[in-house]
Amino acid sequence: MMSSPRAVAVTRVCGSPDLWIPRMLRLRAGRLCVAGGSRLLLGATRCDESFFIFDCADVERRPAPVGQETSSTDSEKILAAAFSSSGDYFAVTDDSKRLVLFKTSPIWEKISVRWVSRRCTSLTFSPCERWILVADKSGDVFSFSVESAQEEGRLELGHLSMLLDLVVTLDGRHIITCDRDEKIRVSLWEAPHDISAFCLGHREFVSGLALPPGQEKLLLSGSGDGTLRLWSYETGRELQSCSISSIERPEGPQRDSQEMMRFAVSRICCSPGGESVAVLCDGVPGTYLFTITDGPRLVHPQYIPLCYVPVDLDFGNSTSLWLLSPIKDHPMELLQYRDQRWQVVPLDNNMKALSKAITENWEQMEGEHPQAEA
Repeated sequence: MMSSPRAVAVTRVCGSPDLWIPRMLRLRAGRLCVAGGSRLLLGATRCDESFFIFDCADVERRPAPVGQETSSTDSEKILAAAFSSSGDYFAVTDDSKRLVLFKTSPIWEKISVRWVSRRCTSLTFSPCERWILVADKSGDVFSFSVESAQEEGRLELGHLSMLLDLVVTLDGRHIITCDRDEKIRVSLWEAPHDISAFCLGHREFVSGLALPPGQEKLLLSGSGDGTLRLWSYETGRELQSCSISSIERPEGPQRDSQEMMRFAVSRICCSPGGESVAVLCDGVPGTYLFTITDGPRLVHPQYIPLCYVPVDLDFGNSTSLWLLSPIKDHPMELLQYRDQRWQVVPLDNNMKALSKAITENWEQMEGEHPQAEA
């Protein structure tokens, strides 16, 4: 069992001064995770308790097969992480093929460490919070029990191509997966061999999926082709395709350089109420925001220019969006919806405390500098 967050507050960590650069931000129900290298900065978004550090490198490794030695040079970089819908559970996978499950309430507690077959690209919880689903580089999806936290995973379905993201529909009936070969597949969970629909139309790899809360049977997808698309996932019918490059970018690059950019979507995030959608694109110094209206349609596109390329983002609530930056002295940015527009606002005291914790541990935490993988 882990100690309470207050008892393990963030402090200087002894070891080599390798860079720890935050690469992932996850928020849910007042709880947060900032991940970089092999380390997680965990805590609550609004309380007086300190943030604390969890290092995946300190977790036990899978025993080596008989006659082989365990490698000490494997990377332990965090690959994927997610909260359950209530925020009461949190799971993370790393480059050493570990799946670590936490309970977050009333205090953070490590429940189990299990192993996956291949390095994972994405993970999510089922809406009922009884299962963790992980997608891996070989194209398979495995489910792991939350209640029976020591059980091995069960193969649910597979693609012929590397999976890049997956989601589970709110009713728990469908697993939706996307791959680097332009396909989105909707499968029945109870009979995964029964493919309900394909959502086809993207011209390059499908990098991300999102299910807007409260929006009946809708799916959002982003791709390397620079489009954000809205689907009726039960039928596979495309409802709308939005070209990111067509959105006006105030204070952005000149048109000539803009036309050379790919605008590959790297992250899609929906607000808790499903009204707003935030999008990041590779190499673009800002974020795009949309509203979902009846129709349904993606409307009121807005681009928020920044002086850096955001690393990640997540909604704190329906009117606040947190951005993770690559700048040591300014690692967090806050956007709020005011006067019918999203705009950058000063950090509140809780976000200042988080920014300070990130800054203080930027260069003091062991772990490899994260490197992009093909």
